[in-house]
Amino acid sequence: MNHFFTILGGMGSLATESFVRLLNERTPTNRDQDYLDYIVVNHASIPDRSAYILDHTKADPTSKLVDDVKQFSQLQPAFFVLTCNSAHYFYDKMQANTSIPILHMPKLTVEAIAKINPTAQRVGILGTPGTLTTGIYDQFLTTHNYEVVHPTTKILAETNKLIFDDIKGDGIVNHDRYHHILQQMHDELQVDITILGCTELSLAQEKAPDHNFLVADAQSILVDNTIKRALNK
Repeated sequence: MNHFFTILGGMGSLATESFVRLLNERTPTNRDQDYLDYIVVNHASIPDRSAYILDHTKADPTSKLVDDVKQFSQLQPAFFVLTCNSAHYFYDKMQANTSIPILHMPKLTVEAIAKINPTAQRVGILGTPGTLTTGIYDQFLTTHNYEVVHPTTKILAETNKLIFDDIKGDGIVNHDRYHHILQQMHDELQVDITILGCTELSLAQEKAPDHNFLVADAQSILVDNTIKRALNK
């Protein structure tokens, strides 16, 4: 197989499934052969990224992430897609171990905000505690002169419940909880747009899009960039 890309997924598996589904739905096709060629790596056993970021005594996912890059680089994909926001904490080490480009989801997401809401100034970030702690979005937001707004302790706790209990734990999306989180970001923190900086939140957006709050859906943006890059190849 030539001219293909590799999806580094499984963090978590439902979010990876959502990414692949959106990828296929948005690819312009009229026949089987019009779909994109790609390999999905659903490496579900990789240790929790957020847990390690917050506590380095926990299992370290670095070696497994780097090993995946090394192993699948041997197949010579055109590029890699990393579908976990928290895993971008390890991005530099992963990229240093391959000459094949890895798309950077947080960077692409921040660049897309200007198109979604050209007047945005206050940008909220939702994600796992690991993602928020590392500031993987903050650096790009600051570079683009946005005011960075993190969730309150209360909003973060509710977000964690949605991500880890509802979606990762029970395999469901609590529509009301997701909408309430966005409402609090808008009403209490007065953000102009909220970044969905966790692919479980992207899954929530896919399943419960019936709200009026502006979001920058990192996974959705990555899907569009993946299709654009693949078609150009």
